Parts: sequence; C-alpha cells; structure tokens
Amino acid sequence: MRLDRLARIEKLRLLYQQSFSAIFASLFTAALICTVLWQVQEKSVLLGWFFVLLFSSLARMLLFYRYWHFQPENEALLAWEKPYFLTLLASSLTWGLGAVVILPEGSVLHQVVVYFFLVGMSGGAIAMYSAHRAMTLATIASILLPMTLWFLLQGTVIATALALGALMFVAVTVGAGRVLSSTMHRSFRLGYELQDARDAAEKRASKDALTGLNNRRVFYQQGEEMLGECKEGVRQLAMIISDVDHFKSINDTWGHHCGDEVLKAIADAQLSCLRSDDLCARLGGEEFGILLLVNDGEQAREVAETLRSCLEHTNITCGNHEVPVTASFGVAVGRQSLETLFKQADAALYRAKETGRNRVVCSFDENEREAAPVLVNRRG
Repeated sequence: MRLDRLARIEKLRLLYQQSFSAIFASLFTAALICTVLWQVQEKSVLLGWFFVLLFSSLARMLLFYRYWHFQPENEALLAWEKPYFLTLLASSLTWGLGAVVILPEGSVLHQVVVYFFLVGMSGGAIAMYSAHRAMTLATIASILLPMTLWFLLQGTVIATALALGALMFVAVTVGAGRVLSSTMHRSFRLGYELQDARDAAEKRASKDALTGLNNRRVFYQQGEEMLGECKEGVRQLAMIISDVDHFKSINDTWGHHCGDEVLKAIADAQLSCLRSDDLCARLGGEEFGILLLVNDGEQAREVAETLRSCLEHTNITCGNHEVPVTASFGVAVGRQSLETLFKQADAALYRAKETGRNRVVCSFDENEREAAPVLVNRRG
C-alpha cells in the first residue's frame, strides 16, 4: 500500500513536470481550427469558444504557477491531484462540447477536419497523461464522445462511419493507456522497492543488529569527520569507551538472552542521556563507544559521569529478576588521531576497572598519564 502510494506521487509529479506545454499546444490548435472555420462559421461563435478555452487554459497556468511556487513534496503533493484533474477536465470538456457548437452546418469537409483535430488531441493526451490512467480516459472521453454522439445522431453513412471509427480509436487507446499506465506504475513501484532494499542493506551495514546503535565501522568513519571539524575549529573530540561490569556473570547467572536484554537497555539508556549530534556505537561484546565535540576535558568528564549514573540507576528486568548493572568509563580528549584517542581512552578504561569499576577515569588526569601505556584484558 505504501509503495503504491509513493508510485502515485511520482506519477503526479511527472504530470506536473511534462504537461505544461500541452496548454500552449491546445491554444495553438484551437487557433488553427478557428482559422479553418473563419469563413464558414459565425465569428462570434468561434471567438466565444476560443475565449472560454483561453480562460480554462489560464486557470491551468495559474495552477502550474502555484505548484512551482510551493514546490510540494511527498504526501503534500497528493493535495494537488484534484485541482489538476478538475482544470484538465474543464479544458477537455471545452474542447469536446465546444467542437459541437462551432461545427458549420452543411459542410462535411469542415466537420471532418474538426474531427481530425479532435482525434489528434486525443492521441496527444495518451502520450501526455499516460502516467495517470483515469485522467487519460477522462480527457479522451471529454474530447471525442460529444462529437461522436453528434455524428451518430446525424444518421448519414459518412457521419456513422466517422463515429464508429472514433469509437474504435477510443477502444484501442483505452487498451494502450491501460498498458502504459500499469507499466509506468510498476516501474515507479520497482524503483521504490529497490530504494527500500538499498536502504535496508545500508542500515544492516551501519547498525548493530542487537541494539540498533551504530556499529564499529560507522564509529570510526564518522569519527574521522568529527575530527576534521575539530581541526578547523576550537572544539576538541572526546572519546568515551564504556564496558559493562561483570557482564560474564550476568550471562552465567541469568543466561545469554538476559545478557542481550541488558545490552539493549544500556543502549537505550545511553541514547537518552546524549545529544542528537553525539555519536553512540556498540564496538563489540559489552563495549560501547561515544564520540562528541567538547570545549574541554571537564565537559567530557561530566558527560561520562552522567552516563555512568544513568546506567547505575536504570532498572533492568529479565523475566522476574531485576538485574543490577553498572559500567566503567574511560575518557580521552584531543585532536589526535582516532587510534591515539582510542588507546588513551582504552587505557583509562582499564584504570577504571582496576580501581573498583563503576567509575569514570580520564586519560588527562595526572595519575592516568603514567598508566596510559598499560593495556590488558579488562573484560568482566
């Protein structure tokens, strides 16, 4: 249903893009007909019909002008479908009914010429409005049927033959219009299906399947962009690495399913404490990474402490059990490479684990500078 609606929007956009020139083609054709009939029909009748057609054309021009001015997109574009249809129908009826009015009596040749122009207008409608089948059918019917019925009522052989030929033309164009419209609809729908598939693939490539956070690849990719912003300004890049305390015990005590629920709850809790332009990612296992732009190290420490406190006071339940969860945090700040910042934050995280867990340690602290080179397995 959603894809069909999107295809409908695209077809309507196409109509607005390609059919403006049809207004001028209509007026030019009307001028030709008036020229052909100028000597055999009352001039007031011809001019009256032409000015009615001109008025309907101006209404369509105004609609296009408003469309270009507001530039509607997506769902808002659907509100422009009805005005388009009504103005097109008014113009088409002016052609169909007006053609009967301006037909000169007693001149079969001129009647055939006018009918020839109407058939040409109908053929042009197929090409111009094929994106919207209902509009195509309404346009052809409005242009051809009034004069076709008029010919049938005349009862002459020539008039009847012309009417039957026109009806056959309508039948063929209805079939052709159906094929063109359905093919175009499938094409637009297929385009959106491919877009959805591409978006899903990109999401799988950039998101952690369990928590929905960014993955390690996006962490480093966007981190490079954020680092570039820092080098051009006065702010610094803060990297915060966190690791869930005693996560192995959680899995051993309540099972891996509970461990997964804990990771998802931690991800949600961290996102709720961060700004929209901060980057939060799951780096692997029970380890999370956060990147944000800060003015100084103390600002980064405050963010990490907020996250630590948030997790400590988050109630996580698994089945009938409430699972206590804390995490340790390592913080590094600067304009160095991401690899350097990660080593500093990782070393600070090790110090947080070593000195009691559930705490924040920053690489720029005096005691951390001495311990920064030390890297060991800190899981648990």
